[in-house]
Amino acid sequence: PVKEFTIIIHPAWYASIWARLAYLLVLISLCMLYIQHRKRKEEDRLLLQKHIHAEEMGEAKLKFFMNISHEIRTPLTLILTPLLSLIKEDKDTHRQGIYDMMRKNSERILHLINQMMDLRKIDKGQMVMHMSETDMVAFINDEYKLFEQQAQAKSIHFSFEHADESLPVWIDRDNFDKVLMNVLSNAFKFTPAGGKVSIILSHSPHHARIAIKDSGKGIDEDKLETIFQRFYQSATSANDRNVGTGIGLDLTRSLVELHYGTITAANNKTQDDPDWKTGSVFLITLPLGKDHLKPEEIMEPKPEGQEEEDILELNEEDNAEEEATPQEAEIETAPSYDGKKSTIALVEDDDAILEYLSNQLQDMFKIQTYHNGKEALPEITKRHPDLVISDIMMPEMDGTTLCTKLKSNVNTNHIPVILLTAMSREEDQLTGLQTGADAYIVKPFNMDILRRTIINLLNVRRTLRNKFTGSESQEDKMKHIEMVSPDDQLMQQVMKVINDNITNEDLSVDMLAKQVGISRVHLHRKMKELTNQTPHTFVRNLRLQMAAKLLRESKQSVTDVMYSCGFSNPASFSTMFKNMFGASPRDYMNEQRNKQ
Repeated sequence: PVKEFTIIIHPAWYASIWARLAYLLVLISLCMLYIQHRKRKEEDRLLLQKHIHAEEMGEAKLKFFMNISHEIRTPLTLILTPLLSLIKEDKDTHRQGIYDMMRKNSERILHLINQMMDLRKIDKGQMVMHMSETDMVAFINDEYKLFEQQAQAKSIHFSFEHADESLPVWIDRDNFDKVLMNVLSNAFKFTPAGGKVSIILSHSPHHARIAIKDSGKGIDEDKLETIFQRFYQSATSANDRNVGTGIGLDLTRSLVELHYGTITAANNKTQDDPDWKTGSVFLITLPLGKDHLKPEEIMEPKPEGQEEEDILELNEEDNAEEEATPQEAEIETAPSYDGKKSTIALVEDDDAILEYLSNQLQDMFKIQTYHNGKEALPEITKRHPDLVISDIMMPEMDGTTLCTKLKSNVNTNHIPVILLTAMSREEDQLTGLQTGADAYIVKPFNMDILRRTIINLLNVRRTLRNKFTGSESQEDKMKHIEMVSPDDQLMQQVMKVINDNITNEDLSVDMLAKQVGISRVHLHRKMKELTNQTPHTFVRNLRLQMAAKLLRESKQSVTDVMYSCGFSNPASFSTMFKNMFGASPRDYMNEQRNKQ
């Protein structure tokens, strides 16, 4: 008989329906993971692209502002430079008020331009900090005084609170000044009349803290981080009169970070201070000491006594300028040759600037005008003016190319060249000077500084001309005639008065001028021209040289030498002597006498 068996073969576990379902789930999961990965990657790509686009837009905006800045500097020059002349010449009180308003607003534009230049420099890593130990109490107090008048005008209660009489902090004074000016300007901008602004200085063992509070409208909580972003504007509408440019706080944050500090913003209502229920507070934190600084960032303080000397010399120069009479000012005229006016070639593509410079300089010099380097080069080569003033950005041939061609030509390389331009970056100045330019002046410029630069360069050329035109080679043939120039006569008189009064500690610039027989202002100018030193510095240096000679050659004590040379303060004498000779008077004396 046939037997039948029913055999049921179950699939292996990995071929079961459940396994197949598991395989399907795994496949679906892998697909989902892949899709999520692709999606995340795409999001990252879009985020990166958005970030790059934002950076490119920021860079494009900054470049646009930079280009506009160069264009603004030229018309701004035609506003500020004549305006400064009007302020100096017109003494009418009413018009002075109008001039002052014009000057402040022009300088406000210039301040904005300079802020953009600083941002560009920071972005390129070219901002170099020069840190020096500074009394933060005194530093902030100076800033406080600058805003007092504005506070009074708006009836704002303005205060500066500090527990310490002094607090030494290492800062770059120029750049930290910009930080405080920006934050305080914002505080006053957004504080209504009758409100209050306060600066509070405190410190912990390792940090100094500067809080600047205002009672304005405050900052939206979601904007507290955004306000430090470049080109962010806090105004709520385009018609808000307080709308800004969006670069001030970005520059402020960057400068604080270059000080190794932090700056944050908050609303007063979140600070649990019952005296401040509205407005905002900006907190700047700076590290104390200098251990965190790089060696190249540290500027050592001036030696004790040197600051007083600098102030004395500065006051002397200021007084000399202020007290100069019109008659005395006329004494100093532009150098001329053979009794003729010096000739200046002006190269400038802007007709308004060209006309203004011509009008300002034509009384002192003969003027030749050209609109670009291509037009000017053959004429300068042919006519040989005494000096060239050129803009840089010009069509057909720019100023740097013109300067390079003039300085590489043996027939024109002796002609001084001044580059007068709106390009104010340090790298632009370096490029200009590397072409051989003798001076680089940025628009807008002070006309008095330009005139002085012209006169100084022409004086140098006159000296070289006298030295190398054969006048010296004739001296041997003129042994019986002693030629003494007026300048030599003046210096002989000055030296005689100083030598006769070397022990007199009361010898002053006024006394020196009186005995020489000229005004103090004229003496100051001539001494600067002939020795590049103020009369005060010249007398001091001669006394120090005499002291060194006595310490070397005589048997007197240091104290006797000090009094013999007209010094009365031992500490000041020792400091100045060490600055000049690199050793204290006693060490110098011992070293020199041991050599004998």
